[in-house]
Amino acid sequence: MDRISHLRVFIEAARLASFSAAARKLELTRDQVSKQIAALESELGTPLFARSTRSITLSTAGEALLGRAEAIVALFDEALGEVRGLSGAPRGALRVNAPMSFGQRHLAPLVAGFSAAYPEVQLRIDLDDRFVDPTKTGADVTLRIAQLPEHLDLVARPIAIAPRWLVVAPAQLAAVGEPTHPDQLSRLACLPYGEAGAALPWQFRPADAESATKAIGVTTRGPLCSNNGDVLLRGAVDGLGFTVLPAFMVQDEIAAGRLRRVMRDWQVTPDIGVFALYASSARSSPTIRAFVEFFGPRLREALVVRLDS
Repeated sequence: MDRISHLRVFIEAARLASFSAAARKLELTRDQVSKQIAALESELGTPLFARSTRSITLSTAGEALLGRAEAIVALFDEALGEVRGLSGAPRGALRVNAPMSFGQRHLAPLVAGFSAAYPEVQLRIDLDDRFVDPTKTGADVTLRIAQLPEHLDLVARPIAIAPRWLVVAPAQLAAVGEPTHPDQLSRLACLPYGEAGAALPWQFRPADAESATKAIGVTTRGPLCSNNGDVLLRGAVDGLGFTVLPAFMVQDEIAAGRLRRVMRDWQVTPDIGVFALYASSARSSPTIRAFVEFFGPRLREALVVRLDS
C-alpha cells in the first residue's frame, strides 16, 4: 500500500509541477509529500524530479515512470472499486461538475428527488462552463454538452442528443430580412459561442441532404461573444443578432414569440450530445452508477425537443 501511496503522490506532484500543490490536493503536508517522493527515489535509485528553489520538473526517469505509474494506480483503484461495488450501497460524497446554464435549468430541479432516493449520498454540484477533467480536478462526474468527448480515456455515458438551431428576435429579423443561405450570415450581426476571438465557425448542411454532404462553414462576428449560453440567449432576445444554441434552450422563447427559428432548410451540424464523463477506475462505483441511472432518463425527458417549434 505504501508503494501505491508513493506513486499517487508522485503523480500529483508531476501533474501539478509542485510539491506544495500536490500536498494541498492530497490533504498532506509538504514535508509528507517530500518524504514520500524521496522514499520512492531511494527505492528506484534515481531522482524523479529536477529541483530548484522555485520549481520542480520531471527528470528523464520521472518522465519514464509517470505513464506507468498512472496505469498502475488506475488499475488499483478500479480493482478496489469493483470489489466495493459488489455489495456496496450508494453512499458518501459525490462531486458533480456541469455547465452553468445547464446545471441551473435542468440539473438543480432533479436534486431533491435524487436525495430522497439516495439519502446517504452527499451531492456537491459545481457549475463551470469550462471543461473539467474528472481525473485531474477531484470531480467524480462531469456533465458535458459537446461533440463526441475529446478525452477518450474517460468513460462517456451518452444521456441525450441535442440538435442546435439558428434563432433571432422577430424585430431583428424584420430589420435585416431572413437569410436563406449560410454565407449570408457572415454579413449579419451574429452572437457566437466561445472565447472572444476564438469562437469556432458555424457549420451547416442542407436539411434534406445525405450526412456525407460536406458542411459549409461560416465565420461570424457581431456585438457579443460568450462562453455562456444564457448570455447569448438574452442577447438574441434583446435583438443583438442571430445565434446558434441547443434546441432545448430556445424552444420556450420560440413558443413565447420572443425568438424565431430561421433557415430551417439548413441543419446546424453536428448535433451535440449530453455526456456523463468519469474515470474508468470509477466504472463500478455504486454511487456514480446511481447518479447516471437516476439523472440519465430524467434529463433525456427534460431535453425532448418539440419539433414543431
